[in-house]
Amino acid sequence: MIYLLWAKEPITINMNEFLLNGGAYVGNTKVSKPFAALKADTSVLKINLGLLGQLFFNADDIVQIEYASSIAGSGIKIIHNVSSYPKKVMFTANMPYNDIIENIKATGFFNKTANNQVQYYQVKKMQGQGRIPFKTAALIVFLAGWNIPLFAGFIKEGVGRAANYSLVSLLFVFFMIALTLFSPAFRALVLKEDREINDLKKSLYFLWFIVTIGGLMYAIISRVPFNK
Repeated sequence: MIYLLWAKEPITINMNEFLLNGGAYVGNTKVSKPFAALKADTSVLKINLGLLGQLFFNADDIVQIEYASSIAGSGIKIIHNVSSYPKKVMFTANMPYNDIIENIKATGFFNKTANNQVQYYQVKKMQGQGRIPFKTAALIVFLAGWNIPLFAGFIKEGVGRAANYSLVSLLFVFFMIALTLFSPAFRALVLKEDREINDLKKSLYFLWFIVTIGGLMYAIISRVPFNK
């Protein structure tokens, strides 16, 4: 059955799946609560870090799941044998360690005879892609679209007024997020094969909000006559 943890208690949603929101440490990457999620079903265990990537595990990829604790709270540490992933994989949540383990077991994830072989090789394929969900070309375009206006402002008007071009960068990011969220055709261009937009929506909407607020604040502040 599926359990969704938004606060302190899980909510039953469906059969043979377990979903838990929390925080995560993957290598040197930290994702604060509640922007990470753990999902398990009969075929795959996934740690979702939003824009920072997703980790996919088959049952035989996991050597052991241990109790772990950090400043952010307690949770689980996944000891695994996936060479393309960092060795440090921790997930923290407002749920006791034993309950997390029991809920994962209840999905049938560790029952190897029940695993779908097609899904098994699909997980292997996604492991080979690395955890970042975006294509390399899309990341290059994003970085160029963000930095070129700022660089152009620096060349044209110097360090002091380069920030005047930041609104162009913010607009670029705003429309990139909008297209990724709402255009399947554009999404196919920027996301790696078989990556799901649902894994990114929470992070994308949060970033969209930050960009929108930043753009509005810049537009307002730029009109204030400080020098008068």
